[in-house]
Amino acid sequence: MKTILLFLCIILQTLCQDYYQLLGVQRSASDDQIKKAFKKLSLKYHPDKAKGNKEESEKQFQKIVNAYEILKDPEQRKIYDKYGEEGLKEHTQRQQQQQQGHFNYNDIFSRFFGGGGFQQQKPNLEQSLFSKSDVYEIDMTTINRFFRRDHVWLIFFYKNDDYGRQHKNIWNELASKYYGIFQVAAINCAAENEICDDEFQVYEFPKVYAYPANIRQEPIEYKQSMEIDQLAKFTIQFMESFVSIVTNENYEKFIQQEEQHIVLLFTNKTSTPPLLKVLSKELKGKLVFGQVRYSDTKLIEQFQIKKFPTLMVVTEPEQYRGVIYEQNDFKKEQIMKFLREYAYISKKVKKTHQVPRELSTQLIKNGACTTKDTKMCFIIITQDNNNYLDLLNPLSQHYMKDKIDFYYINKNNLIYSELFDDISSFPTAVVIKPKKERYAKLQGELTLSNIQDFLDSIISGNVQFKPMNDSLDLNIFKEDL
Repeated sequence: MKTILLFLCIILQTLCQDYYQLLGVQRSASDDQIKKAFKKLSLKYHPDKAKGNKEESEKQFQKIVNAYEILKDPEQRKIYDKYGEEGLKEHTQRQQQQQQGHFNYNDIFSRFFGGGGFQQQKPNLEQSLFSKSDVYEIDMTTINRFFRRDHVWLIFFYKNDDYGRQHKNIWNELASKYYGIFQVAAINCAAENEICDDEFQVYEFPKVYAYPANIRQEPIEYKQSMEIDQLAKFTIQFMESFVSIVTNENYEKFIQQEEQHIVLLFTNKTSTPPLLKVLSKELKGKLVFGQVRYSDTKLIEQFQIKKFPTLMVVTEPEQYRGVIYEQNDFKKEQIMKFLREYAYISKKVKKTHQVPRELSTQLIKNGACTTKDTKMCFIIITQDNNNYLDLLNPLSQHYMKDKIDFYYINKNNLIYSELFDDISSFPTAVVIKPKKERYAKLQGELTLSNIQDFLDSIISGNVQFKPMNDSLDLNIFKEDL
């Protein structure tokens, strides 16, 4: 009877996958050889490290862990060598029932590589300094997040010795203060020496390196004193920024954003705050970010900004109006909640047309009808107080898809003789191409149909433009009467 049972066990063993073959070692392999083989294969097939099919890698990793758990134990290995997998299952049935079959393959991986478990048995140097803190601890089970980073990482390489422990509080405070801005991480190289040696090539401790978001860029070693402000300043310089400096001079061009809402930060700081940098990166393609410095007094007055900093989503850019973030506490989570409505829900569908306006000195300062303007300007030059909006309003609606803005101006506010050779009677109208400083004069009466024919001919390229005598800037405007 024993002979039959032994024969059945041998048959079942041949049908099951061989643990030695899984680890790629001989049946006579030593404990060290088995351990080295497991380390190599676990790095290869760990689901967070392996390339290709993650599900298949996880299945293979489970098999490798199971094989190592058996072969590293002298008693279980002896039973497996004699009776195979089925004999081993029968022997361990009671223990498996007590554990109810639960098994977390990450536990063995973490224990083997020092990421957790059995820490009471580790030497003191291998104890973590940053458990239950905002510092991201890197080990073999968590390093995958570093490889997929999209922000700057500042990493502290240490051992739990006197040199490492003296920086613990600073690192915890830095991680808490700049949480969500850049990643503050740490590696205990006494416990994770393979990672420090093989992945990071760091051999002396303590060391601090900044790793830019672009994985192709080389890390930069921090060599100054371990102070929070200095560490933050060092890291922030490597942060990506998609924030434009907005001034009174470039505002008209900046607001020509048709796909996304505009977010402006009015600040009394000269440098771009790191919080605004990270928001501009995370919301890139959803919102457009600008920074207005306190020295740009004209733009600040137009938006009626009373305090710094002020964060605003610009909803009516031509009227200098928007929605202000009202919270006093500038926290990333709260600001993201405020901005999310405009980033994901209330995107602009189309840009409304520019209503006709009087061509004033302020508009000229903002670049209207000057060489900074990319649109053509249709201007009615009047001789009285008539603003001709009964003509200009329907024209602006009709040509809202064309690059034409509509204006009117009283002849007394314009030294027209310095601009045009052939204007002497009023009211009249001209179309200016500001970039090229050329113009065309309306021929005939100032009627809706005649103006439309004139503009249609310009759009189709059938009107000849003449050079202007001077640029339309502040020097040609008379003082207000």
